[in-house]
Amino acid sequence: MRSFIPVIALVLIMPSFARARSESEFAYPFSRVWTIAVRLLRIDLDCPIKEKDREEGYFFFEYRDNNRSFSGSAELIPMAIDGTQGVRVAIQLPELPKYVERMILDRLARKLDTELGQPMRQKPEKDPKPAQSKSGEKKKVAADDKSDGK
Repeated sequence: MRSFIPVIALVLIMPSFARARSESEFAYPFSRVWTIAVRLLRIDLDCPIKEKDREEGYFFFEYRDNNRSFSGSAELIPMAIDGTQGVRVAIQLPELPKYVERMILDRLARKLDTELGQPMRQKPEKDPKPAQSKSGEKKKVAADDKSDGK
């Protein structure tokens, strides 16, 4: 039983290892989000990219803060958002507070909006066509169709 006490203490002291990543969804095509995300981190935030794989949708980077470097990762997952192409972007910097991850995602959102404009949304479908009888005549379908029985 005594051997479990240090393990339990370590788990309670180091909660950052079990921490989740920060995510945002963007209604832009994967290729555009990928390019802008890499450029944001590499150029705008001066984070060296350590490894990247566009096909698998991830890259590793070093985030610099006060002459220290912190390992981070970005994952881009293609998905449909409101009927259009979209991407879920997940940023993870396990050694830093969560607000740093959110700051990167917020800057990515602003950069996408600045460079690409508002995302295209799928137009809502028009009202369905009126029902037709077997003879081809259009007949009106009433929502309150009540028969008296007279």
